[in-house]
Amino acid sequence: MHPAAIRDEALGLIEQGVNDCEIARRLGVPRTTVRDWRRPRYEARSPFPTTACPHCGRRTRGIVPSPAEYAELLGLYLGDGHITETARTERLRLTLDAAHPRVVAESEALLRHVFAGNRVGRFTAHEGRMVVLYVYSSHLSCLFPQHGAGKKHERHISLEPWQQALVSAAPWELLRGCIRSDGCVFINRTGPYDYLSYEFSNLSVGILDLFVGTCERLGLRPRRYARRVRLNRREDVARLVEHVGLKG
Repeated sequence: MHPAAIRDEALGLIEQGVNDCEIARRLGVPRTTVRDWRRPRYEARSPFPTTACPHCGRRTRGIVPSPAEYAELLGLYLGDGHITETARTERLRLTLDAAHPRVVAESEALLRHVFAGNRVGRFTAHEGRMVVLYVYSSHLSCLFPQHGAGKKHERHISLEPWQQALVSAAPWELLRGCIRSDGCVFINRTGPYDYLSYEFSNLSVGILDLFVGTCERLGLRPRRYARRVRLNRREDVARLVEHVGLKG
């Protein structure tokens, strides 16, 4: 290990254009050492800074999504997401319809942006009809405290105050995540008439409550059934097309 002053002097000579052999002769260090200083072979293991998780206090790679990013991810998770605890970390899987490649691509891009320092990937399932996106992180259950044993519709689902604050700041993004994961946009035909409609289906009463409540706070008029919510009034659909978009 050479003194920092020697290394700094060598780097100064490198900037002046002096070759490795001449620098080694002047400073009395091996030429291979000068070569390594010129072209470091080792870099920091991760370019992503570590911070303390705001929920559990453990170290994390700074996963701090914006309200819009978080609300859409929450909608995707509540719609058709599943968290699994592995030996050393946790894995989130989002199951999406392969018939909507743009939705799949944009959802994957969202995961890669929010979890920039984590492993993200995809695979196909159900004979290619579904695409499963996945990400590994030790803080998934911190981001989505609705995670628990059993199926989501078999346990109570409600938002923590900090989650509600984020959703209130980005309600359209929550609806987008729900529609993209467990909803649909379709042409409803009734007699001689046909019109665009949105629908969100889920077995969880708590998740349907959240979806309906978010719609109503936006001034939409959802029609709720036992396991689904439909929006088909012309004014509501126009706003959904603008803020949520179509599935494609």
